[in-house]
Amino acid sequence: MERVKNRNGQITIYVIIAILIVIAISLIFVLTKGPSQIIGDETNPGSFIEQEARKRVNEVVDIMLPQGGFVNVTNYEMYKNNKVAYICKNVGFYDPCINQHPVYLDEIKREIKNYVEPRVEKAFQDMKKEFEDKNYKVEMGEMNLSIELGPKKVLVNIQREIVLTKGEEARRFREFNVIVVNPVYDLARVVTEVASQEAKYCYFEYVGYMLSYNWVDIRKVSLSDPVRIYTIKDKQSEKEINVAIRGCAIPGGI
Repeated sequence: MERVKNRNGQITIYVIIAILIVIAISLIFVLTKGPSQIIGDETNPGSFIEQEARKRVNEVVDIMLPQGGFVNVTNYEMYKNNKVAYICKNVGFYDPCINQHPVYLDEIKREIKNYVEPRVEKAFQDMKKEFEDKNYKVEMGEMNLSIELGPKKVLVNIQREIVLTKGEEARRFREFNVIVVNPVYDLARVVTEVASQEAKYCYFEYVGYMLSYNWVDIRKVSLSDPVRIYTIKDKQSEKEINVAIRGCAIPGGI
């Protein structure tokens, strides 16, 4: 009889242990379950927008840099399977090249904005839908997105009024500022110097430039006598931009 009681007691202990294990597994699943893919932390819905803007800026810059700073290139030279934009070009002979992009930094900003803006707009719409699925009322105004460039960074400013209402609670957001660490500005500044010196002297003193600015590595490759490719690399990030030059060409046979 005592043996039966011990056996029943053991079974009871096993059952309790099994229940505790199930409860523990359930708690682990609940606690480790990730947040919503879109809105993330409901107390800071702008985090998703900022993450999306940062992702898209880096994405478009990686597209632009091998191609001379542009997404879609029309005036280019092929180099390592990339369409490398001419930054300075003269199709004739003897004369220096002509700067093809005198407002180059403004063009860079415009390229980034044109790529990022529609994708950030989609992120807003995705966020709006998910909040509505969580029984929020969402009011969203027009979006105004601007891009500024600075040393080692791209600044994204998004102005858009959003009001999230659930029950009697309402939260309002008006502005999202994103700082993206990226050397595109610094690389573009070197490109403008390359174009300027090539247009004046048919040559860019890149060795001397590297001695003065040791953050940058510059290489020049001659594809033919008048066509040169400059590759400009930020040593810290190892991001690099290619640009093409054609000027001061000498006719064959001379």
